Amino acid sequence: MAKNNFSNWWTLAFNGVIAILYGLLAIFVPQTTLLTIVTYFGIVILIIGLAMLFGVVNNMKNKQSYAGDMIISIVTIIIGGLLVFYTQKSLEIFVIVIGSWAILLGIFQLFLLTNDHYTKSTKNTFLVNGLLTLAFGVMLFFNPFEAASIMLVISGILAFVFGIILISISMKVKNLTDNHQNQ
Repeated sequence: MAKNNFSNWWTLAFNGVIAILYGLLAIFVPQTTLLTIVTYFGIVILIIGLAMLFGVVNNMKNKQSYAGDMIISIVTIIIGGLLVFYTQKSLEIFVIVIGSWAILLGIFQLFLLTNDHYTKSTKNTFLVNGLLTLAFGVMLFFNPFEAASIMLVISGILAFVFGIILISISMKVKNLTDNHQNQ
């Protein structure tokens, strides 16, 4: 029974190594890593769109409704193609959209400060969160590629730490497995 629970310690170690490798790439070559991730994401979206289009063709053959699925599959294929072939521009547009959303959200939270039925602590929360969200949105809006690179570096640091933790846990699980097998 214990063998089934602890025999796959190496999968934790492998995931830890992958996380560390990603972390190192994200920390030391963020622009290249970011463009590569967006390109692969675009390929996946493109494949999903093509698979959806295949489902549309099957629906057409079986005389089932297909119009909504066809529109969604075509839009998905277009988005995937744009991400693959216009990677940097697509990334910039995506980050600008997120920045615009954050600016609007920050302004809305600052607007909520004018409402009288909130408590002082709630208004303080709106003030701090609104200002931080507004600053984040402005940073994304006016410097999208650099902001995305900074976020990637932060995710790389987190992945590196997470990878070390996974490897540490895998070694403990391996020791538990070895100890259990020796008994």
